[in-house]
Formats: sequence, structure tokens, C-alpha cells
Amino acid sequence: MRGGALLLVLALSRAAAAQDTTAAPAPAGAQGAAAQRDVERNKVVQFCQQVDITAPPTIEGARDRTDCWKRLQLQGMGDALVDAKYQAAVADFDQATQKDSTRRASDSSAAAINNRMLVAQRAIQARNLDDAESAVNDVLSIQPDNQRALVLSDRITALKRARQLKITLFAVGAAVLALGAGLGIVAKKLGKKHTEKAAQEKVAAAERKAMLKIVDGVGRGKVYTIEAPLFRIGAASSDKAEEKNDLVLSDSAAAISRYHCSIIRRDGRFFLIDSSLNGTRLNDAPLDRGEHHALRDGDELTVAGVSRLKFLEM
Repeated sequence: MRGGALLLVLALSRAAAAQDTTAAPAPAGAQGAAAQRDVERNKVVQFCQQVDITAPPTIEGARDRTDCWKRLQLQGMGDALVDAKYQAAVADFDQATQKDSTRRASDSSAAAINNRMLVAQRAIQARNLDDAESAVNDVLSIQPDNQRALVLSDRITALKRARQLKITLFAVGAAVLALGAGLGIVAKKLGKKHTEKAAQEKVAAAERKAMLKIVDGVGRGKVYTIEAPLFRIGAASSDKAEEKNDLVLSDSAAAISRYHCSIIRRDGRFFLIDSSLNGTRLNDAPLDRGEHHALRDGDELTVAGVSRLKFLEM
């Protein structure tokens, strides 16, 4: 309802009042004018009260109510009731405006985070790890507990370390070749053999596998092989690679976080990282969130006090 529609209502009410005067003689003089004005005012007040009842709880609805009661004040028909109704409509309009502003800000923030996450994923695919890390850090600066960003951060760290390992191996190989050229054929052969052996050991270390066996609690008896550089454990289940847990554990009390903890492999060793709300224990000792803890054959980790897993190297 807008001001034009309300003016139409006022005009109709005046016309109705005029017709009423033909049906029954109006009081003479000032009393007759006052009575007619009271009839007209009462009809408009009833109309505004109906608008109060039927208007939706939105900005538009609150604006319609405000316009209706304000029009009465401008027409000189205001009193304590009209003023109170107008103030209530204004308060509802301010509240609806604030809610809409908050919703828009929330939608904008969510869109910005989703955009940065998309940038990070594309940068990882293109192996532009610095840009990926920058985008993920932007998200974590806004939402430190964003599980998708935490998982991507772990993945970027693992990829950077793998890249650094390749650079190191290349540098070692180049140094060995230079040394071999200076020392002669024998030294060259020895250097080559040493390089090959070192490379084989690095590859063997990088290809080492481990497994987790659930010895107690949810999933008891199940065994999972750890082959990838990053092995994630949590309650979330998804078909998307960046959101997928390698070991899905969930309990009725929802104690296990969506992305509870991760095991990463670095330089042939395995490390446990907790990222949960309810905590992870290693050999019954609580872990600090985000810290890397080296795993050894036979170690036991407890997930939120719900499942107990044993780490076994192969």
C-alpha cells in the first residue's frame, strides 16, 4: 500500500461521509463538520489498523504501515493512538531494515569466502601454490575454523614440501655430477652410484605406507591403508576431493568434527595434526590444535573419545 492508494481511501471515506449526510440531516454548523470529520477519521484509522494486521513482516510491509499512520498525522488527524501506532511502525521498519542489511552483509561475506576458495582450488590445480596459500590465508583470517580452508592448507603444505624435495634432489644430483667431473671416472661412478642410492631411498621413503586399525569404539575392527601424502579423518562425507575424508567416522552425539584430524607424510615420516573441537589424543596425551606430532609404529590415537585407532607402519 502506498500514499496514492491511501489518498484514494481518504477520498472514498469523504464520499461515503457525504452520502451519509444525504441520508440523515447533519448537525448544523461546527458540530456537523466535526462529526463528519470524526466519521472520516474513524474509517481511515480502521483502514490503517487493518494494514497493521495484514502487512507482511518485511521492509515493504513496515513502510506501508508507516505511510498509513503518517498520512493521518499530516491530515491533522493525529492523537495519542495514531502517534503510538506510527512509532511502532517506524520501529518495525528500522528493525526490518537492519535485518535486511545484516543478511546482505552475511551473503556478501559468504560469497567472498566461496570466491577465495575457488581461487585456491584453481591455483592448486595449476600448481601455483603461493597464490593458493594466499587465498586460503584470506579465508582463515575471516573464519579460522573453516574446515575446507584448513584441509586445503594442509594439502598446500604437503605439495610445497614435495616440490622442495624435488628441488633438493635435483641440486644434489647436479652437485654430485660436478664433483664426479672433477675427480675423474672413478669418482664419477661412485658419485653416480651414491646419487642413485640416495634417490632410491628417497623414493622408497616417499612410497612408504602405513595403516590405521580401529581397535575400539565406532568402526571397531576396520583397517584403512594410508597411501596418499594427506589422510583425513572426520565425520563429513562428500564426493568432492577437497571436502572428502579418507576415513569417515561419525557418532550419534556428533562429538567427532566434520574434519577432525589429518595424517600427513613428510620425508618418509608420518605426522598427526588435530583440527577438531572435541580434541584428539595420542597415546592418551591431548594434542594442541594445529601442531604436528610425529607418529611411530604402534602409536594409538583417540578421536573425540569415541574411537581408538592404532597406527601401524608397513
